[in-house]
Amino acid sequence: MHNAHPWLLGLDLGPRSHGALIFAAWLREAADARVFGVHVLEAGTGRFAGGADEAADAVRTAVDQRCERLGLPPLEQVEVLMVPRAEEGLAGRCEHAAGLILGRAAATGATTLVRLGRVARRVLRQLPGPVIVVPPELAEVGPGPILLATDLGPASTGAAQFARSFAAAVGRPLELLHVGERQDGDMLGALDPRWHVEREGQRAEALAAASAWTVEVALGDRPRRVVFGERVAEIAAVAEECQAALIIVGSRQLGVGARIFTTSTASALAGVAGCAVAVVPPA
Repeated sequence: MHNAHPWLLGLDLGPRSHGALIFAAWLREAADARVFGVHVLEAGTGRFAGGADEAADAVRTAVDQRCERLGLPPLEQVEVLMVPRAEEGLAGRCEHAAGLILGRAAATGATTLVRLGRVARRVLRQLPGPVIVVPPELAEVGPGPILLATDLGPASTGAAQFARSFAAAVGRPLELLHVGERQDGDMLGALDPRWHVEREGQRAEALAAASAWTVEVALGDRPRRVVFGERVAEIAAVAEECQAALIIVGSRQLGVGARIFTTSTASALAGVAGCAVAVVPPA
């Protein structure tokens, strides 16, 4: 999968690219993948008066120095784009790529409101292909499985296909996670035996639905977990518990209007998880 098309690594010359560089180096080693660096300069910034050639030389030197400081092999190729909008330049380059790797603005556990960064947020809205968002403080990829978090709906079909091939390429087991809706009850309700019967019935239905979905998307008899609660928090907690190498989640690709009324689970998860998160468009 990864040898046919290279991965693109969106490079920021600040610290938010540290984790992304480490994840990219792991991907190169684990899957024998090609990873090409891309740094985008938005037109009109005036950062390099000498033009594209000066910009390209300066960026390549900075990236090589960063890799050396992190103890990583240099990237095979680093391209510098000068375009009006960074997200458009990255999306255009993704057409013939396996996917895009981006660094995240906020460290895991930070309380800042801006977690993804402007370019990452806009790329996830367009989602030109699989996009992997990596926390900036990532020092090594976890030793655990590839974790496919699914809502069992059509938005997860593309994620399932990607997860199967990615797990095989990096030689990691693939585990499925479904977060069911928590059944809340007040103290008096919890004392009623019927409430417990209803809750157990709900859990059994969720387990059966998860089993049926794995057959539907041809994932076979993979290990699977069904938990209940707030979706983003539960996925992040399970990933931390099993030391997941990567969380993979599908996207409903909500428009701007829809985002006013509902939160994108994929974007929210990419902003808080302690490991890399791959957001995959629908099949």
